[in-house]
Amino acid sequence: MSTPAQKLARLEPPQRANFATTARLLSCLVTESLVRALYFPLQGVEATGVAIVLKGNVSSGQPSYSSGDLLAVIPLLHAPVFKHDGTDSKGPEIGLLDPLDMAPLIFEPRDDAIEIGELPEHSDICATIVGILRSPGWAIPEAFRLVSCRDPLSVWERFGKSIDLDPKVIREIGEEYTSAVKWQTYSYQHPPLAPQFTSPSISWEQSIVEGHPTHPMHKSRMFLPPLPDVIPGEFDLYHPKLRFVQVPRDKLKITYQFEALLQPLVEAASQKADRLLQAKDGYVIVPVHELQIHHITPKFPEIVICPEVFTLDLLAQQSIRSLIVPNAYRELSLKLGVGIKLTSAVRTISPASAYLGPRFSAQVVPALTMDHSVITVAKELASVVHAHPDGEIAKHCSAIIREAHENTSEERGERLIVCTSLVESGHSGEGGDIPAVIRVFDLDTEEKRVQWLDKFITVFFAAFLPPVLHNGVAFECHPQNCVARFDLVTKEIRGFIIRDFGGLRVHRETLKDTTGVELDFLEGHSIIAEDLDDVYTRMYHTVFHNHFQQLIRILDLHYNGVGWALVRQRLEEAIPHGHPLRDAWLSPERKTLPGKCFLRMRMSGMYRFHLHGPFPNLIHYKGVEA
Repeated sequence: MSTPAQKLARLEPPQRANFATTARLLSCLVTESLVRALYFPLQGVEATGVAIVLKGNVSSGQPSYSSGDLLAVIPLLHAPVFKHDGTDSKGPEIGLLDPLDMAPLIFEPRDDAIEIGELPEHSDICATIVGILRSPGWAIPEAFRLVSCRDPLSVWERFGKSIDLDPKVIREIGEEYTSAVKWQTYSYQHPPLAPQFTSPSISWEQSIVEGHPTHPMHKSRMFLPPLPDVIPGEFDLYHPKLRFVQVPRDKLKITYQFEALLQPLVEAASQKADRLLQAKDGYVIVPVHELQIHHITPKFPEIVICPEVFTLDLLAQQSIRSLIVPNAYRELSLKLGVGIKLTSAVRTISPASAYLGPRFSAQVVPALTMDHSVITVAKELASVVHAHPDGEIAKHCSAIIREAHENTSEERGERLIVCTSLVESGHSGEGGDIPAVIRVFDLDTEEKRVQWLDKFITVFFAAFLPPVLHNGVAFECHPQNCVARFDLVTKEIRGFIIRDFGGLRVHRETLKDTTGVELDFLEGHSIIAEDLDDVYTRMYHTVFHNHFQQLIRILDLHYNGVGWALVRQRLEEAIPHGHPLRDAWLSPERKTLPGKCFLRMRMSGMYRFHLHGPFPNLIHYKGVEA
């Protein structure tokens, strides 16, 4: 019998994409406690257990559950992480459900007649699961059947109706799932070439097949009006053009030496066009993403669009809006506002972020407690943003110039690899079906994987914990913001580069007490932490739930508990006795920690300010057997 992973790889791209998005949706629903899910072990079939997912309005106090209470049924490859305080007598409640727990198969309940040709391949597992649902505590009619779930919309719409969610919200979020499936299908149909250790950093940035491991909008690309919708393959988001506009100086908020740092791009565009690009009196030249012209023209009538002859080629990093400018910038890069919604956020630059980044870089970063041999901060050197009084409009005309270390890394004997790409697979080319971290670093035994992970964790904590421990500053070091630095010859990890300050968490009082620096920010910015626990919460989610969890799973060190044992050991060594962070993360009483709730946030229309819910504390996880 072929393995579930092999079956997943054999699915046609549309089926596989529907599973990828639906699995992430169900992961969020369960882990964020929007629904409850019960676990039952299975024997004699290709899955080791099954998650019975209930609708959002079903309480644990009911004497029995009917077929109308069921949202989905998911065969599992491994037992998930359970709630420590589950109260349902019918079975253990699942506290954290990850897409990698799931077999590539999701069922939905039906009380009507079976569709012809629906189930022959899965009749055995369906019969086993239905047998469980006919045990005491369940009220399932004779006509009940399980049918294959075809797309995330059916699960989403039935969930939304079960909690009386606004139909408009159901429809809008459903469109984002449809977009995710559409773009994920294209990614499977046109996979990037498998990156090699010798590949430049930009190839790693552009090697993403699936993206975020648990966000249900992981592949969404919503082109906001007046941008026309883009069909996958119609526009290459990784190879856009840089355009220029002229903005009246009195309509801009400029931070630091933006115009001087932009000059190499102006000169390069002039040379390419064989014409001089020059600002009119009282105007400032601002770089813009070519797609953003659609937003700028109607929103800012005073802006002059420079002729299209003034363009430069760009290479986009994973975030789409962070851009390398070949042959014009060597040690610098651009971050540009783009009116596209990726995951749940519009990829523009808010006035608060444009204000903070260069000031944080110049004033705070030099004062932080950091080991600069293992951590480098990609500083934001200058910015510009429109002065429109409505920040939701102003953010559409914005740009940041920041340091770029990728182009010069080989001179330092390093290969820079964005951490998200390490866990990706499904590439074209030889070995593309193997996760990059295993393929590139030759991690073909558990011993090698343990040694590699141990070094990665040790260096990671040396890089990112000191500012938390000493200064009350947490960088948002999820894998898209972290670039790992590897020795070109030995492939040993040397350290990390951290970029992007939008998700910082800063406790101002601790920062001031330990550095003497008063944080300079715009009131209302989302980075301000009310207390140190707030800082620890941000750090926990980005490091353990997001970054380490998928890496440990991909290295096959999750279900045996080995990866998390390493995490505990290195944390014990890194956090001083008596420091409040030790109790916050390592205390046996901390069964749960606040996790970032992507779906709750999206349902509430939030993306800058976070909603948190109690997630199982993975630091204490000891494996399936435990």
